Amino acid sequence: MSSVLSNPATEDRRTRVVQAAIQAFSRHGYRRCTMGDVAAAAGMSRPALYLMFCGKEELFRAVAETLLADAAMAAERAWPADADAATGLAAAILAKDLPIQRLCAASPHADEILAVAASLTADLHDASAARFIALLTHRLGDAGLARMLAHAATGLKHAGLSEADYIADVHRLAALVGEK
Repeated sequence: MSSVLSNPATEDRRTRVVQAAIQAFSRHGYRRCTMGDVAAAAGMSRPALYLMFCGKEELFRAVAETLLADAAMAAERAWPADADAATGLAAAILAKDLPIQRLCAASPHADEILAVAASLTADLHDASAARFIALLTHRLGDAGLARMLAHAATGLKHAGLSEADYIADVHRLAALVGEK
């Protein structure tokens, strides 16, 4: 017997709600965004939304889980086993971080959302970082180098660079690995 969680219709509705929440949080910020804003964007009633998520914090965590899982999968797909280290590393970093950076760049509330994320979803970010380090370790064969590169990539992500400069610096970082 299949559970409610594995029901495709339920998963489609959850995906629709999470996508609506991403847009609502981006448009209004975390503090000003209401469950009513998300429900309206998802084309459902507020009570129906509360049947899926008990509140805004749980919904925000679902958004973070989705974005971080998508980022991890994108990084894994971007670095095929036969790619050289420099090409694979740059592709993985950009696949993981660039979509979220673009979401932040498009929102006037990015600083607030990131601050809330730091407090409400730190465990999810830690797990995502560990998954990325595991990917780098697997591809490079050096756990210390993988950890250092993950931290360097995080530094670049938070440096406040333009998108073009960020991409160029990711490629520069990856080229250093290719020289190793």
